[in-house]
Amino acid sequence: MGSPLIRWISILLTTLLLSACGFQMRGQAIPPELMTMKVVGDTKSDLYRLVTTRLKASGVKLEDKEGIPVLTLGGVGNSSEVASVDALGQDREYVLGYSTSFTVSMPGQPTQIFPITFNRSFLNKPDAALASSREQEQLGKEMQEQAASLIVRQLSQVKF
Repeated sequence: MGSPLIRWISILLTTLLLSACGFQMRGQAIPPELMTMKVVGDTKSDLYRLVTTRLKASGVKLEDKEGIPVLTLGGVGNSSEVASVDALGQDREYVLGYSTSFTVSMPGQPTQIFPITFNRSFLNKPDAALASSREQEQLGKEMQEQAASLIVRQLSQVKF
């Protein structure tokens, strides 16, 4: 009979300890202050489209008016560096980089800046050039999607 009581007490104690140390589950709700916002950035970019789609799916109302929080999407930077070469001196592995930043500003509050940087390794196959270029393109798209998801996830952590 004491076993269920002990189990409930341990669950309650664990929950209290996790919340006391600041632990938060991923995907928590965006703060109420940010449920209506304006998004500024290159409206023709894939990142802008991905972020606005994810925000709308999270229930955020996007408006173009003054006096509301503003999410500003920075420019995107891509890089490619040789990571390794073979015995013949041919490039075999690259490190692809993706970087951007975003800011959140709210009237009467300081602007918060969030940088985002990803690196992915990519194996170059000279005998399959078309497949290599498609793989590189796919990695770029995945990094964009990851950046968009990270932006929305980090909005849930913004404190004013």
